[in-house]
Amino acid sequence: MQFVQHATETVTAWVCKHTYVTTGVVAITTAHVLYKLANRKKGLGIIDAPPNTVVLYQLPRAPFTPSLTPFAVKLETYLRLAKIPYQNDHNTKESSKGKFPWISYNGEAVADSQLSIDYLNSKLGIDLNKNLTDAERAQAHAFRVMVDENLYWSLVYFRWIYEKCAYSVGLVVPWYIMFMIKKNAKKQLHAQGMGRHTTEEIKQKMLQDLEALSAQLGNKQYMMGDSPTEVDCSAFAMLSCLVFSFHDDITSGIVKGEAYNKH
Repeated sequence: MQFVQHATETVTAWVCKHTYVTTGVVAITTAHVLYKLANRKKGLGIIDAPPNTVVLYQLPRAPFTPSLTPFAVKLETYLRLAKIPYQNDHNTKESSKGKFPWISYNGEAVADSQLSIDYLNSKLGIDLNKNLTDAERAQAHAFRVMVDENLYWSLVYFRWIYEKCAYSVGLVVPWYIMFMIKKNAKKQLHAQGMGRHTTEEIKQKMLQDLEALSAQLGNKQYMMGDSPTEVDCSAFAMLSCLVFSFHDDITSGIVKGEAYNKH
């Protein structure tokens, strides 16, 4: 899959530049991430930043991927593509909605990755989709929602619930913390609906989403043509988590095997 190759090269380059993901330091980084997760607080903690600079609030960096949540990768990718000045803050203070990531801009806070993108588009007059027709915008929107709202839950299931993958995300996780994470993930998956299916059924749903992305990409450079658009931010983020967070053929193997782009 051409898009996966781009994702692989980009994330691999990022990993190579951050030496803390090497074996000896992964445990330290993991301990820091988990400590922050356990002690995170709700509420706004806007920090000072230079004028017209976005502050991206997200969890500390994770082993092998820039973030454990694809939505932080999505939002940071957007900021880079749009060439918006930004800085990261890893204080793990959740947004007013109790979620990560979120942003502040000139003292104004915005929760949710997509709402943050919409806000910056409006505030700064940015439109990564400017070359798309109305029909293409609708198509790109549908694919983005598929990735953010459906494929994401397959990622959650195989990352935290599926036994062969639960400990393969690069985190050295104590059993009691994994128990809490799995309990919360299982509750969310059941409420959303994905968790009511069997492992094989969830695998098929994930494969259908990936095959749809592959078919849409075809032999194009990006999802909608020769230039990256907002849907590429979502697709890249989700694929990077699927490819680099697992070491089992049911996840990264599907992306690089069954759903591999033949074009």
